[in-house]
Amino acid sequence: MSFMKQTIDRALYIWDECMNTPFVQELKKGVLPLDKFKRYIIQDSIYLKHYARIYGKAIYHSTTLKDIQLYYSVLCFVTDTESAVRLNYLKQFGITDDDIEFIEPLPENQNYINFMIEAAESGNATKILMALLPCLLSYNYIFRKILNESKIAKSRYLDLITDYANDQYYEVCKKWCDFADVKCKMLSENEKEEMQIIFDKASLLELDFWKMAYGE
Repeated sequence: MSFMKQTIDRALYIWDECMNTPFVQELKKGVLPLDKFKRYIIQDSIYLKHYARIYGKAIYHSTTLKDIQLYYSVLCFVTDTESAVRLNYLKQFGITDDDIEFIEPLPENQNYINFMIEAAESGNATKILMALLPCLLSYNYIFRKILNESKIAKSRYLDLITDYANDQYYEVCKKWCDFADVKCKMLSENEKEEMQIIFDKASLLELDFWKMAYGE
């Protein structure tokens, strides 16, 4: 079993808890109140700004051109492709990215941001990678399950669901799992355990993020 398969398997119970939060279940059914979704999409916009900054840190701490190009490609994906749907939802609420700059992150969001910054400040590109991956990978897991389980054709949240469940996003996730396997292959068992602990912690912070809109 590959390192990333083992790492993901051990975090799946957390991702399933994410799936079972009221927010995700109501989003899945298309009945999520707009005020809850608005809170989420604003906080997600704040988070993604910092998420992109941490990818910049990973680029800085990378030592090969190939790694730099790979990090840059996902940075472009996050800031361009992934942002398109988010910006459309913000527009529906009469909010721009400029407005986001003046909104404070909620505590759950700030905790997640702080965790990523701490990983970035370690100067270890592999630690940064493991702190970033659960966001990318868990969204694909959750939204592909939603797409498979639900009749969502008329859901007001269809664009968001399909954005994270489409084949392009899946291929990006697969590429990053392969990359992480290569990076972790030569680590000692203790170092691998450390990376899995980082991955688990980030997954738990994802769970807190999903609970955030309901103040659970």
